[in-house]
Amino acid sequence: MVVENWLPKGIKWYYSDKWVAIAHGDCREILPQLDVKVDLVLTDPPYGVNKAEWDSAFDISALELCHTQVIGLMPGVWNITHCPSRIAGLNYKWTIIAHLINGMARSSIGFGNYIPCLVYTNDKTVYDKTTDCMDVIVGTPADKPDHPSPKPEKAMAWFVSRLSGTGQLILDPFLGSGTTCYCAKKLNRYSIGIEIEEKYCEIAAKRCCQEVMEFGQ
Repeated sequence: MVVENWLPKGIKWYYSDKWVAIAHGDCREILPQLDVKVDLVLTDPPYGVNKAEWDSAFDISALELCHTQVIGLMPGVWNITHCPSRIAGLNYKWTIIAHLINGMARSSIGFGNYIPCLVYTNDKTVYDKTTDCMDVIVGTPADKPDHPSPKPEKAMAWFVSRLSGTGQLILDPFLGSGTTCYCAKKLNRYSIGIEIEEKYCEIAAKRCCQEVMEFGQ
């Protein structure tokens, strides 16, 4: 499979190669145009805490659109700082705490050294939320792109490797500086990213055009 061979023709792609496709625009407008199914949605949506201009409000409808694009049992991991635990069409399954050593994450009640994440599934099984909680120590970002809230590559690589398989397709509708697609490519996964700010599309494209695979298969 080559991403470029099956990209929807009606979407203007900011960047694409064998593994990655990046679209510049509002994911609420682009998601309905995607005519491909993905195996995993891995994303970090706006927090709604005025961290930056794009973070002044959060529209849950964008996340609710995502489940229409997904196949497989584990379609989503979302940073849940100020995000709801219920999303239409998906069941909340696990909580994962990504612990940042010497890092800071902001929420509506202040700062902390962790990133709480939710895993959703389209499996209808009822899960015991009190026992499905993991603490993942991920260290600190070795390289911080020019973005107000980049996620550590080690953390995103952990999610990519645990929740998807080699050759599967990952979607990130809030791509930011491109860490999801960057890690997916390094781990031999295909990915589609959507980002509303062109300056971040440029950063993501520059990162994803690198061909060196560091994490391995």
